[in-house]
Amino acid sequence: MTVDLRIASYNVLADAYIKPGWFPHTPADLLRPRSRHAPLAQRIVGLDADIVCLQEVEPDSFAALEKALAPRGYVGVMAQKQQGRPDGCAVFHRLERSTGHRVHHFNDRLEDGRVSGHLALIVDFDVGGSRLRVACTHLRWDRPDRPVEQHQGMQQATELITEVLRKDPEALWIVCGDFNARPGEPLVQAFETAGLIDAYAGRHQPTCNANGIPKAIDFLFHSRALRAWPDRLPLLEALTPMPSEQEPSDHLPIAARLSPAL
Repeated sequence: MTVDLRIASYNVLADAYIKPGWFPHTPADLLRPRSRHAPLAQRIVGLDADIVCLQEVEPDSFAALEKALAPRGYVGVMAQKQQGRPDGCAVFHRLERSTGHRVHHFNDRLEDGRVSGHLALIVDFDVGGSRLRVACTHLRWDRPDRPVEQHQGMQQATELITEVLRKDPEALWIVCGDFNARPGEPLVQAFETAGLIDAYAGRHQPTCNANGIPKAIDFLFHSRALRAWPDRLPLLEALTPMPSEQEPSDHLPIAARLSPAL
């Protein structure tokens, strides 16, 4: 096995979800529609990742990023959520061999009986003869006090594990994205119980500060056959402006180098 690469995960903040009142520390001009496309591309390039998994990507932001990243050798694929939602997930990469992709739409149910429209985008790679599968997802937020068996995000995590990961145990897996859960919560523990390793285990730092509460809700899990060296994140405090001139999203990107475990 010759896997040796960098992977990143980044919630880029969909324009459709921006309400200025939610970002009181951010200058209004930084919140204008499409104004963050170029800064996002620059931030992604600076990650120097071979695979970049993005959440809250809208069609116009995907087109802008695709154009900006192509000269750097990246190609991308996007999958939009269902139920009329304006955003989805995207994966960009600069590897030689991608063997295809698929989209898994979660069969979860909202309280009114509708499916949520959320998804996982799975992209397959041949890396030095090893079969690497990368699942990028944005799990649905739900109230922390919701019983585990009714929790929307937990339902999606369980479905991803049982319907996707466990059906291909021979592959090397990376599962990453915005999980809308914190380290130690049942949703996160479900991936650990499934045999995956949290690249930031014991080293989590806040990745967003929505509502003035710094918290780590973005994750990068990988198969036990791999070892991770995660990037250290910038300090994020309650009043740190997000987005800002330095950070074009309300989340920080996370990234790690992966290589074979010893």
